[in-house]
Parts: sequence; C-alpha cells; structure tokens
Amino acid sequence: MKRSILLMILGLAIFSFACQSKKTENQEATLPLGVSKVLVKETFNAGGYTYINGNNDLWLAVGQRPIEVGKAYYYKGALEMKNFHSKELNRDFPVIYFLNTISDTPIENNMPMQASSMKKQKAKRIEVSIEKTKGITSISELFSKKDEFSGKQISVKGKVTKFNQNIMGKNWIHIQDGSDFEGNFDLTITCKDVVSIGQIIEVSGTIALDKDFGAGYTYDVIMEEAKIQNTKRK
Repeated sequence: MKRSILLMILGLAIFSFACQSKKTENQEATLPLGVSKVLVKETFNAGGYTYINGNNDLWLAVGQRPIEVGKAYYYKGALEMKNFHSKELNRDFPVIYFLNTISDTPIENNMPMQASSMKKQKAKRIEVSIEKTKGITSISELFSKKDEFSGKQISVKGKVTKFNQNIMGKNWIHIQDGSDFEGNFDLTITCKDVVSIGQIIEVSGTIALDKDFGAGYTYDVIMEEAKIQNTKRK
C-alpha cells in the first residue's frame, strides 16, 4: 500500500515537472517581438553598470543589479555601440549592447518587462576657470537661455573632462568652463574630431534641446556636428 502511494506521488511529481518544462519551452518559443534571451557566462560591475557576457560572446550592459552566472535572462530595447571603450574597465568592446529593460523570467505579451535603473553617469565638477572672450558663449549662459540658442550655431570654450570615441558614429566630448546655471556645468558635444582629457578646446556647433538617444541617454542641451577651432593642453 505504502509502495503504491509513493509511486503515485512520484508519478504526479514527474508529470508536474514535465508540464512546467513544457510551459517554459512554449513561453520561450513565443517570445514577444523584440525580446531576446541570453545565457549568462560571466558578469561583473563597474561604473554603475553590470556587464554581462553571454552565449556567442555577446556583451550586454545594464544599470547595476544582481545577475547570476549560468542563468537565462530576457531583454529588449538594446542600444548597439561599436568600438566602445570603458574608462572604468580600461577595456575596449568591439560591440556591446546597452539595455533599458531586463528580466530573469520569460515574458508574456501582457506582462511588462522589469525596467533597469540605467542612466547616464552624473558629471563630476572640476576646478577650471576659462576666460570669456568675444564670440564665446559660457555654459551657464547657454543653459540659462537654452530656448534662445536652440537650433543656432555658437562657439564655446572649456576643458575636456570626458571623451568617448566612435559611439553611434560620433565622438562624444564633455567640457566644463567653470560656470554654472542651476547645477548645469557640463556640456556634451558630438563631433568627428579627436581630443584628449585635459585639453582646453574652442568648439563651434549647433545647439539641440531634449535629445533622447535611448538607453537612458537623454540631454536637455547638447551641441551637435561640432568642429574644433583650436586646442590647448593646460
């Protein structure tokens, strides 16, 4: 009698496991459009991000959160970045995808994915004082009158605090000139020129407002299609 009960319990357990496995397979086979799966081989944290190395040597980055090696995750909203250099890791990635969303379970069509906390890193203020000359707009003036400058070409001058090369086909420069308007002291610039951190540069470009590049990278004010007029190392 006891043996029959044990066999019945074992049979029910096997049946339940098979049903659950089948359900998971069906969920994975019918992932919503735009949702992908990655099996984690390696993971580490740096600079506010969690880096994930998955199957087929796929590299992902998401706002820092716990990620388990050997576990499958599901994501969407990936922003591809080629030849990405991580200053924190001092490492180059031929291709890496920055994520907006990630989940550790298969997602049904009527279920939202878990949003990550990924945001662009907050700029750190440096000690710098740039003498304002004729034809140069200070960062404080630019932010205080941003609506007036929208769509216009202006010149700015400042010290390079950050430089990332060849992301989305652009080089990305951050400068500061020592001025500030309501906590805005750092200006992001996109261009084709190459500079080094610590250089004093004069740049001319077009001002754009409320730009959203995805993956948490939004800018109230940004200078685009800029050209370096001169450079100086301080």
